[in-house]
Amino acid sequence: MRHAATRSLFERRDVIIVASVSCIYGIGDPETYSNMIGPIAVGDTLERQAFLRRLTELQYTRNDTNLIRGTFRARGDSIEVFPSHMEDTAWRLSLFDDEVERIVAFDPLTGKVVSELESIVVYPNSHYVVPKPHLNKAVE
Repeated sequence: MRHAATRSLFERRDVIIVASVSCIYGIGDPETYSNMIGPIAVGDTLERQAFLRRLTELQYTRNDTNLIRGTFRARGDSIEVFPSHMEDTAWRLSLFDDEVERIVAFDPLTGKVVSELESIVVYPNSHYVVPKPHLNKAVE
């Protein structure tokens, strides 16, 4: 629910969140988090390997057998992502060359397509993501 609430804060203007301090303490810097968000639309150029690396940077885990929340899988020109802010819907991106040809929302249990989408926004899988430049600076 924490991820769904965070997503609502970024996407909607009519959201107020009431929570205890323990629910929001240490959630991280909103600016850093918002810089990690990645919009994708049908027709966009998306290099497959770079996108898979990006998902890993956003703390998604690759799992080609069991698609659960916070994981992704890649099969040929199809990439499936099950965002942590969604309960029972995942996304399938179909690529042709390096172009996003189709985006669908589907039920990860049955594989049934729920809807066609024109665009999606990929949010980090964790509130504790750190952009690569910050990580490199910390290592130094």
